[in-house]
Amino acid sequence: MKKLLTAGALAATMTFGAIAPALADGAASTRNIIIGGAAAAVLITNYNHKVRAKREEQRAQARRQAAYRQYFYRKHGYYPN
Repeated sequence: MKKLLTAGALAATMTFGAIAPALADGAASTRNIIIGGAAAAVLITNYNHKVRAKREEQRAQARRQAAYRQYFYRKHGYYPN
């Protein structure tokens, strides 16, 4: 009995799933493509902004470390090889 219900549910899902794309109109498809493209553009822009900010943060950290190293070595008269 369980197998029969499962098979029936699967058959119904496949049947109604195949009908749904046939009922879609062109306007909704075009709208979804435009919205998807706009969302992708926003996501790409946001990602690039975050990558650039992270790289700038890393460069600033490297500059601070180099400045501290230079100060420390001059103050203590220690110059590594």
